[in-house]
Amino acid sequence: MQRYDKGKGREQVQVVSLEEQIAQDNPVRVIDAFINSLDMVKLGFKYAETKETGRKPKDPSDMCKLYLYCYFNGIRSSRKIENECTRNIEVMWLTDNAKPHNKTISDFRKDNKKAIENLFKEFSMLCDMLGLIGKEMVAIDGSKFRASNSRRKTLTKNKVKKMIKHHEESAQRYIELLEENDKEIKDQSLKITTKEELQEKLDAAQKRIEELHEIADEINKNGSISLTDKDSKHMSVSNNGTDVSHNVQAAVDSKYHLVVAIDVTSSPVDQGQLYNMSTLAAKEMGIKLITKDENTEDTIEDIEKVEKTNYENEIIKENHETCEDRNIQEHTEYLMTVIADKGYYQHDDLNKCFESGIRPIVAKQKNSTATGNEKYIIDNFMYDRDNDIYICPENQILENISNKNSQQYSYKNKAACMECLQKDQCTKKDDGRVIKRSEKTGIYEKADKIMDENLETYKLRQQIVEHPFGTIKRSLGYTYFLTRGNKSVKVESFMHFLVYNLKRVINIKGVEELVAFLNSIILRLFLVFDKINLKTA
Repeated sequence: MQRYDKGKGREQVQVVSLEEQIAQDNPVRVIDAFINSLDMVKLGFKYAETKETGRKPKDPSDMCKLYLYCYFNGIRSSRKIENECTRNIEVMWLTDNAKPHNKTISDFRKDNKKAIENLFKEFSMLCDMLGLIGKEMVAIDGSKFRASNSRRKTLTKNKVKKMIKHHEESAQRYIELLEENDKEIKDQSLKITTKEELQEKLDAAQKRIEELHEIADEINKNGSISLTDKDSKHMSVSNNGTDVSHNVQAAVDSKYHLVVAIDVTSSPVDQGQLYNMSTLAAKEMGIKLITKDENTEDTIEDIEKVEKTNYENEIIKENHETCEDRNIQEHTEYLMTVIADKGYYQHDDLNKCFESGIRPIVAKQKNSTATGNEKYIIDNFMYDRDNDIYICPENQILENISNKNSQQYSYKNKAACMECLQKDQCTKKDDGRVIKRSEKTGIYEKADKIMDENLETYKLRQQIVEHPFGTIKRSLGYTYFLTRGNKSVKVESFMHFLVYNLKRVINIKGVEELVAFLNSIILRLFLVFDKINLKTA
């Protein structure tokens, strides 16, 4: 006789409520308390306010709970979410047994894009109230997420070139056949029997050629065109070659690695995103940056402990004032620090950061030479600001040979280069090495100095900002988007990072402490409403 520890049986009647089946330390209770603490009307959710007539809509609070729970557990498809409503006890408890149709679930995300963004920001405010956001340093990075667009539906320069060639060859064949004066065409491969049909095919081919030429012009400007998701582009994706993707940017606070700002771009590179993400992060954290009036060079924000050094007033040797000296403004104290990799190393962004009181710790892009000898890269040419000269690796002096009012300066020593035994290792120019210096050089040097002084801080970058992307992609499995277009994709990203932040806060604070805190917020809201009702009564 076989002996097993069996269950009670399917026919056993159990009088158990859903509430009794959900443990007190179940994370679903945090989701419930968080959504209950929110003002859905203020956040802008559709149907947060209902009409007295017509069919009753689904409660946006229940829909928010449903979405947040399913994303929290790696479920995104509206049909899969619908299935969870009928088989998942936690979902039944969370939504009070609501069973929305998959179309209703899908429309909720589509109709509440701004409200979902506000939901993310509301949770960030909650994290701030809990003291989990440091507001001193953020790390910025981007990651590619595969778009809802196949490679076949993405047109590149070479692909369009081949398509134009194909249609031109077809059009040429039609023209040759039309030149024959037969009324019946015997070419079975074309499946055409009359000249009228042949003319229609020719017109269609020529029209398609014109369309492809227009597409080719657009590709020359943008790099590629996606027919399904027009905002997606061909991008490099780690070591896996290229794929049609969106570039998701995130700014992560250094204290507890919580995401404070998100953006989605169609650019395959991160360059040009440093200042944008820094200002977004500062705005979300309530940091007031320095702003400049467009018509003046003076800052209009009265922020203490920020000083400028005006190089125009320095007494230096005549002709030694370089062009970047007239533009650099230095701050003795910064309002926030931003860490980023070399992909964000761009003059305009760095300059805007300095002007706004942001300290950028950004890795420098590696320089190279025409000869390939790293000993003679420009980094090894030392600049002497006092004497306005460069000293090369062979201890020769390169002097400024430009006009005083030039926007770009050239430094050269032809005589020394002609006699130098290492000339062929340094440059391929017949008349010797030339070093160029412009207003951008000073900004880069300032950023490089900050980087050199904060190497240990920069080493924290990976563990701060790459942690969220790793969790979202590997743990939750969100490596691709279901929606199309930057606006819809951005909403998906807000959900991804919201559940990441939620998981982090639960791990830090614990379920019961969080629920107690959220319930206290709800209680305070009820007390406020009671006071308002008493005054109006």
